[in-house]
Amino acid sequence: MTLRFRWNGEQLTGRPGDSIAAALSAAQVTRFGSGCIGQPRGPFCGMGVCQDCSVKVDGQTGQLACMTALRDGMEIEAQDDRTTPPAATEGAPVEVEQQTVDAAVLGAGPAGLAAATRLARAGLGVLVLDERSDAGGQYYKPRSSGFRGGADADAQHREGDARRRAATEAGVRIESGQTVWFARANEAGCFDLKSLGRDGGLSVSARSVVLATGAYEVPAMVPGWTLPGVQSIGSAQTLARRYGLVPGQRILIAGNGPLGWQLAYEINALGGKVQAVLERAALTDRGALIRSAVAAPGLALDGLRYRLAMRRAGVPLRAGWEIAAITGDTAATGAVIRHIASGKTENIAADAICIGEGFAPQLEIARLLGAPLRLDSRTRLPSVVREDDGATAVPGLWVAGDAGSMGGARVAEAQGALAAHGVARYLGQDLAADPSYGRRMCRARRFQSALWTLFDVPPRDPVPDEVTVCRCEAVSARAVRDAIAAGATDPGAIKRATRLGMGRCQGRYCVPAAQRLLEQAGRDVAPETLLASQIPVKPVPVAALTIEKPEWGGHRESSPSARPSAKDIGDFGEITVDLAIVGGGVTGISAALFAAREGASVAVLDRGRLNAEASGGNAGSLHLQLLSWDFGSKAVGGGGLQLQTLPLQQESIALWGALERDLGADFEMAVTGGLMVAESEAQIPFLEQKAASEATVGVQTEVIGPDRLRQIAPHVSDRMLAAAWCPGEGKINPLAASNALIAAARAAGARFEEQAGVTAIARTADGYSLRTARGVVHAKRVLLAAGGWSAELGRMLGATIPVKGAPLQMVVTERTAPVLPCLLAHADRHLTMKQTSAGTVLIGGAWTAKTGPTGQPQVLPDSLEGNLWVAARSVPAVGGLRVLRSWAAMNIDIDGAPLLGALPGVPGVTVAATANGYTLGPLMGREAAALALHGRVRQDLAPFDFDRF
Repeated sequence: MTLRFRWNGEQLTGRPGDSIAAALSAAQVTRFGSGCIGQPRGPFCGMGVCQDCSVKVDGQTGQLACMTALRDGMEIEAQDDRTTPPAATEGAPVEVEQQTVDAAVLGAGPAGLAAATRLARAGLGVLVLDERSDAGGQYYKPRSSGFRGGADADAQHREGDARRRAATEAGVRIESGQTVWFARANEAGCFDLKSLGRDGGLSVSARSVVLATGAYEVPAMVPGWTLPGVQSIGSAQTLARRYGLVPGQRILIAGNGPLGWQLAYEINALGGKVQAVLERAALTDRGALIRSAVAAPGLALDGLRYRLAMRRAGVPLRAGWEIAAITGDTAATGAVIRHIASGKTENIAADAICIGEGFAPQLEIARLLGAPLRLDSRTRLPSVVREDDGATAVPGLWVAGDAGSMGGARVAEAQGALAAHGVARYLGQDLAADPSYGRRMCRARRFQSALWTLFDVPPRDPVPDEVTVCRCEAVSARAVRDAIAAGATDPGAIKRATRLGMGRCQGRYCVPAAQRLLEQAGRDVAPETLLASQIPVKPVPVAALTIEKPEWGGHRESSPSARPSAKDIGDFGEITVDLAIVGGGVTGISAALFAAREGASVAVLDRGRLNAEASGGNAGSLHLQLLSWDFGSKAVGGGGLQLQTLPLQQESIALWGALERDLGADFEMAVTGGLMVAESEAQIPFLEQKAASEATVGVQTEVIGPDRLRQIAPHVSDRMLAAAWCPGEGKINPLAASNALIAAARAAGARFEEQAGVTAIARTADGYSLRTARGVVHAKRVLLAAGGWSAELGRMLGATIPVKGAPLQMVVTERTAPVLPCLLAHADRHLTMKQTSAGTVLIGGAWTAKTGPTGQPQVLPDSLEGNLWVAARSVPAVGGLRVLRSWAAMNIDIDGAPLLGALPGVPGVTVAATANGYTLGPLMGREAAALALHGRVRQDLAPFDFDRF
């Protein structure tokens, strides 16, 4: 049977069981689209990790070619991430099946199948969720029904078939094609899991979880590694073992370890041409070779078989050689290879280059569930802290196989079986211990130890500056090094400075690279310095999560702890300044800049990282018109103070523009105007009354009809009847803007101290003494600009500050063609939305989050779904995108208006706080500095002091 499909209008054919990527590879197509700066991109990982195989299928963008089954009649197109428009849909939420199980096993590879089979045989209710279309994982992947090779299935395939049969016979329910996007432990001691598939989703409550999600390959980051035609060794092996395809005409394999040898053997068996196999290891330790053969004779014989087959086929195995660069403009055409010991280089022609230098465990779900991590001493990558049976410090959570740290398929199977015994015991079920699994795991670990002694390699030279380390966002090693030189000490700070980790792969490739660059610069790379774990675990369609939810009903008061970060900052001792500012958000940063420019000595103290909480986590809207919940019946206190704040917001937006010009920096600021849309006749009078009120304070807003609305924003839903248009609104990048202000403040003499949470404040003869985790600051005056933590600081001074913390959440989509030219809000729903200069769409609107058991803000699925429902309903093009990340950040709950004034009864202490912080940030900082230094306050700011409480 032949499947017919069209690729960019050209008729092509594939075979039953093909993925789109396999069918295109068979047609020798390597470029699947264009990336963020127009760079060519193609499939790399072959397993849904890199996301660079995204294509447009039957009008829907963001479809992963490597994970999507080919169907007859498909219309498939290359996707340009900058210009390909998404399909418009207000949402198509999938049917979600509710399940309650004893054990949920995530991953159907060797570890997952072993665990699930034993648990089911013990009579426990087991559900396996797996992202692939067939169980088996990367190691036991079965052949497709349209497999092109002529040889019989090998022993590895037959073993996989046997494992799948055993699971089926034991009664294991395996849900294939399900991507787990949400995982969290609940208050009842169980685990909540949510997954999505092509035909529906699952919402699972599990008493226990076995994570068996495996690992992904770590690439050699050399010049050209992101070109089409370059793929991981595992991706090429999927083409060979599952589909009977070779990845090109002239194939170069370069890596470290026996996987490349097996790939060469399999390509030769399919009639492909392997130019060479480069092995970084010198392979000179005969003792390790003997020990590996003793520990696992069968695996050692496999290696010998691969080596002899390469020799017979004339494929050179070049031990001690590595790939140094990949050549080509729009696709790989060859490589520069280097002898590690001598430095000698050669050129080699190849149109398919398969690379891989180790594996990284897929830790995303383990981190969401709270499993502790450690640094692997050999790989320097994070791994899960666990017992031999996979048990973690989280009750009910086991991590089996390569999902925790690399050990190979034999270790994974044995550990999966041992995990099943631990789970059964945890659930009160009698499952007879089988000591043979422990012995198998010991043997397999002895083999692995000997194997990696044999394949031991020197560390690679530092990545050249020009090399791309973040393929999604085209961030170079130079940009990362520049960020580190400018003060970045962890991946989060690098992300805020460069956009590293903000793309579709969610940091899976670039964050380990950033960690290596940090370590080379002498920085701490402990696991707690990683980017905060977020949902979704992998990108998921907006449309599938659009579910109408009750509107927001108020803030959840909270005081989250500081985010975990590096511990490599030493004490600063004792310092004396004119002004101590507590809080490194936009208000504190701005105050430092203006105070330092006046000649004051200034120290800014932050409990965590600068710009890392509310200021760095906000969406960057520059609001000028009132939001729907700040006017009329929804407004706190009737909305009078909120209305009086608008002139300040107008002034502050102008100040942002002036600062951008003055500093010669790019804040990615644009005054685009803003729309507040109405979808019913009843909402139009609300807009008219709001516009009339705004006019009384000098803010220009007009109510426009549907024709003018669509002239301004053509992608707004047809259901929208009118809008309030405010031409003075806009957007800014809080990461770029705050970093520029910090640099300017430092240049003016301000001092910034991170991880310097204030633990005590005491009066002294000439001011105040602030004790922190890293030293003591003596200051004549103090400015408290700590947002949601201000009340805690007030209590240190015996004063009440009526400011509360309130975690709110935001959502960002993948980048797309221009669909939203201005800021957008809704007249009766909680929504703010804008498209960034990078092309992503930021979605917010004060949907509440919560504070989790570790003290960190957590996204609520109900808020996520409700927010996306309003967004897609307002701009259906957003419904055709995928959600990349959602996050929760601290907001401030006062009374709907800013607070700026001297702290009553505490001379020399000023408080500055505002719920609309980023818009008002520079103005609040400037005026707070003036008040703190000179006791001077403008008359129009008097309504916002403490007297109103």
